[in-house]
Amino acid sequence: MTTSQHLVYFMRELETERNTLRAFIEILKKEESALVEGKIEKIDYLASDKSRLIEELIKLDDHRNEYLQRQGLPLEKSSIDTWLAEQHSDHSEIKTLWNELLDLAKTAQQLNHSNGLIISTQLQFNQRTFSVLHCAAGNVSFYGPQGQTYI
Repeated sequence: MTTSQHLVYFMRELETERNTLRAFIEILKKEESALVEGKIEKIDYLASDKSRLIEELIKLDDHRNEYLQRQGLPLEKSSIDTWLAEQHSDHSEIKTLWNELLDLAKTAQQLNHSNGLIISTQLQFNQRTFSVLHCAAGNVSFYGPQGQTYI
């Protein structure tokens, strides 16, 4: 395979990864809406799609990393940016695609973190509610990690 063919293959892989990441972001946005609206059944439904896309993203990440390592690159953003600028300056679309992929990954990370915070807040609320109900039923109070009463 020629260098040009390798580059075309690499670009196709990046495009596939970009499209998969876009689909993953859409799932995260739907998950966020379901969390805010309290639609637990929708979250369960989204979980299978989310898991499938995560598995696909892991495979694509592995393929990309293998390709970059075969090029002799350390897997660091600055090294890849330098390699793209030096080796493929005449292919601006690959650099644009790479930067888009980085931006999408950052967006997915932020959405996933935000969803985690929503889940954590809801869990704390549910724990406090359960504790209050438990105490109201005449049962013993819960205690926190420092021994304080937990309501």
